[in-house]
Amino acid sequence: MKKSIIAILLALSVLLSAGISVCAYSGENTVSPYYLYTYSVKSTLIISGKTAYCESVIKGDRTVTQIYATQYLEKKNGDKWETVDSWSDSTNGNSLTMSNSKDNLDRGTYHVRTVGTVYSGSKSEPVEDTSKEVTI
Repeated sequence: MKKSIIAILLALSVLLSAGISVCAYSGENTVSPYYLYTYSVKSTLIISGKTAYCESVIKGDRTVTQIYATQYLEKKNGDKWETVDSWSDSTNGNSLTMSNSKDNLDRGTYHVRTVGTVYSGSKSEPVEDTSKEVTI
């Protein structure tokens, strides 16, 4: 009986000591737990035939004044990812959507990685997201 009570207390102490993610609230929407000014960063890859359709969306809160980003289409080579193509864009606003495509892909595993910087006045934060892998 004492052993089971001790086991339960230990399990509870482990659960209660685990870190809890906290989200900041900035007006109308909840900000991601990883970012101060950014609501979301999303990379999407769709491959149809031998064509890759890449989309990246970065959404900032209402204080965001600029967003710069680079979208990388990458192919897996062993344990490493190699850039097949890349595109850059920016906006003087709080939302950036990038849509690009690449034809004549070789067989292999691909993903889209988005790397950017979100500016809120004189402050900034780096953002990044990687899509799910797609194999052709």
